[in-house]
Amino acid sequence: MDNKYNGWTNRETWLVNVWFGCGWLESSDVQSTREFMEEQIDQLESWIQDFIDLDAINWAELEEHARELEEST
Repeated sequence: MDNKYNGWTNRETWLVNVWFGCGWLESSDVQSTREFMEEQIDQLESWIQDFIDLDAINWAELEEHARELEEST
């Protein structure tokens, strides 16, 4: 079964890109990017975390997309 969503690995990865775009990209380190996003989400009401599965997000795909956008500008 192909779980692709709007060209992304899955809906969770697509949502992070839609809501946060590349503005959150502070380094090339995927782990630090994930930690940054988790901190942002932790600051929201805890119920909002039920709407997104952080473990399903393809952080490497988001990094690659951000780099491609950076290189094209």
